[in-house]
Amino acid sequence: MDDGRLVVLNRGSFELLMFGRDGELLRSIGRLGEGPGEFMDPIEIDLARGDSIVVWDWELGRLTLFGPYGSYGRSVMLQPPVINPTGRVGVLGQDGIVIGNQHVPSVGKRLTPHFLQVLRYGWRGMLVDTLVILPYGERGMVNPEESRLMAGPLFGSRGVFATQGDLLYTSDADSPEVRVYRGRQLKSIVRWEPGDLSVRKGDVEAYTAARLAGVGEDMAEILRKSFEAFPANDAFPAVMEIQIDAQGRMWIRTYDRPGSTVTEWLGFEETGAFICSLSVPRHFRLKHFHTAVVVGVHSDELDVESIEVRSFGF
Repeated sequence: MDDGRLVVLNRGSFELLMFGRDGELLRSIGRLGEGPGEFMDPIEIDLARGDSIVVWDWELGRLTLFGPYGSYGRSVMLQPPVINPTGRVGVLGQDGIVIGNQHVPSVGKRLTPHFLQVLRYGWRGMLVDTLVILPYGERGMVNPEESRLMAGPLFGSRGVFATQGDLLYTSDADSPEVRVYRGRQLKSIVRWEPGDLSVRKGDVEAYTAARLAGVGEDMAEILRKSFEAFPANDAFPAVMEIQIDAQGRMWIRTYDRPGSTVTEWLGFEETGAFICSLSVPRHFRLKHFHTAVVVGVHSDELDVESIEVRSFGF
């Protein structure tokens, strides 16, 4: 938040946790339920003007708004509901919020393209329009004669988006570029040289070995069939995630090559000028950029999670 407080969404306990700048727990917000201020499957949060908190509940199909100190404001049901939400929500200035919806066509034996619809809803919950449609990978039936198992090529690209103020940032994830919109009007395009994105045989082997490790034989057989059904893509996606910090700088997460021990981010000024690259350990999942600090989830050797705030400079 603007004053340094930290809000964490804990899906396991169906609540928000608010911490002070010193890490002290200030209060918990919400609980399991369907009543005002309660959650059934809270999957994403964002901050609106004045540090008001917006929570997107997948199962209830509603947004819940809280004040900057956690007081319950109101709940908003989305009409029409989002059929296949991707889990991403973003506040778009005074225009309301945007939510990603996966358009799932009928899938046959051949690969069928899927799409990400970026839907804009007003603050009263009514659908305003679809701002942009992005590619969202391909899926096909592994063996329609035997099962309904669906799969797609390894390392498929899925469109991503982010918001900041009244701006919408989008990428088809395949191309090394981000398009910036104000409403439906294209404002700018940021492009960069992505480096070597080619997929090698060792990448496929490392990925499949990691996925098969520790799973039961039944699941391993299912995974093997899905890997064999469609060849892996020739190139990794150029973009995995977009984040915008408090200064309007754009941060792009690149694809983690199998076996890599770090996650790479690229930073750009509002003008599109390149700032720097940032490498973070794979066990630190970076969730939020804010001026000169980053917030992320750290997992130790026993997969116990903690929230860390780390400073950085350039």
